Amino acid sequence: MGHSSKILEANAANLAHCAELLRADEVVGMPTETVYGLAGNALNASSVRKIFAVKGRPLIDPLIVHFSDLQAAEAHIKTNDSVRQLAAAFWPGPLTMVVPKQASIPDLVTAGLPSVAIRVPQHPVFRNILERLDFPLAAPSANPFGYVSPTLASHVAHTLGSRIQAVLDGGPCDFGLESTIIDLRNPQAPAILRHGPITVAQINQVLQVEVTSHIGATNDADAQSAPGLLSKHYSPKARVTLLRHGETLTANTAPESTIALVSNQKPTWHTDQPNIFWLSETGALNEIAHNLFELIQRLDRQGYQQLWIEQAAEEGLGQAINDRLRRAAAKLETE
Repeated sequence: MGHSSKILEANAANLAHCAELLRADEVVGMPTETVYGLAGNALNASSVRKIFAVKGRPLIDPLIVHFSDLQAAEAHIKTNDSVRQLAAAFWPGPLTMVVPKQASIPDLVTAGLPSVAIRVPQHPVFRNILERLDFPLAAPSANPFGYVSPTLASHVAHTLGSRIQAVLDGGPCDFGLESTIIDLRNPQAPAILRHGPITVAQINQVLQVEVTSHIGATNDADAQSAPGLLSKHYSPKARVTLLRHGETLTANTAPESTIALVSNQKPTWHTDQPNIFWLSETGALNEIAHNLFELIQRLDRQGYQQLWIEQAAEEGLGQAINDRLRRAAAKLETE
């Protein structure tokens, strides 16, 4: 059976089929509005172990648990006013909250920590599946651990198709970047752990307290308080070199053919060179975010040895884009 045969149209029969797979403790590739997830029963340790095994994910890297609504989540967490305020403002949507957990959430999900990352997704396919089940879904990105996140069903089939039974096709992901993560274990001191589509300014406006940033404040050898915090992550096979925002190359200094140059927007200078790419015609941040992982995956499959990628402006959504780029370009001491 080829990888593409695992991709299923999100019709009623296939939705029912995938719900049955999940009830049988299997894992399924599914779309969210951020990236595609590898979903399994969050309350069943056997299903959770399959998620880690299929991804090759270390047990120190916890999973996000997806619920149908806040009321469903409150049966498994210890809630507070900040959780309720942010849920009212941004759920369903691309915001993940780290909160104290109840015993019903297996320690395997949370890297042994007494807290859990939770989210209510917006994507209609994922929501349809949740409504068919009586348990929440743990769902990290549906890709091999450390690789570029998938934003198309074909990305999931290409990398994990031989390891899972099905990938529900919900089309391209709307945002193209993983959710914002906020630490609410101490609601009096909320902290951003990962930048994403919901910006710090938006969260500040709701909570009316200063939200600090703990980006990069982690030890790669320890249990992580939330996913996506390891120094090296979202990495293609090709080496990634980051260019400063606004740093441009002219036609006379374009890289050799083994290097792909990726700019925020279409270059003003004319080129017919096949290794020049751009993420947006105009440099719009939402378009850059939407197209970033798809383009990196495509260039990686085309065999480029290096990717030179321009960073976004360090503001709003640009912070999330640059966070992913820095982790993609990170070098480990063992490399």
